[in-house]
Amino acid sequence: MVVLLAVAVLLVPAPARADPASPDAPYYRAEIKAMTPSVPGLTAKVDPTGEWIELSNAGPSSVIVLGYSKEPYLRLTPTGSDENEISQTTFLNQALFATLPSADAAAHAEPVWKRISDDGTARWHDHRIHWMGQTRPPQVAADPATPRVVGTWTVYGTADGKPFTVKGELRWLGKRPEGMSVGQIVLWVVLGAMAVTIGVLIVALFRARRRPPPRTPAPRQSAAATP
Repeated sequence: MVVLLAVAVLLVPAPARADPASPDAPYYRAEIKAMTPSVPGLTAKVDPTGEWIELSNAGPSSVIVLGYSKEPYLRLTPTGSDENEISQTTFLNQALFATLPSADAAAHAEPVWKRISDDGTARWHDHRIHWMGQTRPPQVAADPATPRVVGTWTVYGTADGKPFTVKGELRWLGKRPEGMSVGQIVLWVVLGAMAVTIGVLIVALFRARRRPPPRTPAPRQSAAATP
């Protein structure tokens, strides 16, 4: 039986991909929390930095990954993986300024499959599990130093007609205010303490060298005996 896999992301606020050039990119983490119920032969992985999702099909006869407009995007069988050449998601993942087929046409048109691998594993870049906002999520903007969950994402599907979900989270790891790192602060504290110590020693040595030597008292003369 054909397995329909719908990938839908429920990030709040709307999910998007962090620009790799953004200084915030290293502070987001995507992770899978659970597959419920587990599907024998079907496994899912996600890159912690959110660059890709991966599905491996070693059991169901066919897995169909649905794209951004719920159109057939990928087909996975135990012996190979295919990409739908007329899928909107295919165009969006290859070029930002592509001429897209309409969502309705892409969803209802007969897929045009192109073989992309000779096994049942497909890894693809998916914008729905990332943060693409030009600004930080509101809760992160208010307190960037505190780690927190900023959204959840869910992969919906059916395996041999039975529904399942793969649930995950997008986390913010926490980022200290711009400035010196903890290591740099410690280094400067140590250097400062050393400088103060050296300064005290130099001053003490300088004063010791300027201090006049102690005066030796003149020997006392004994009184002459009276005749």
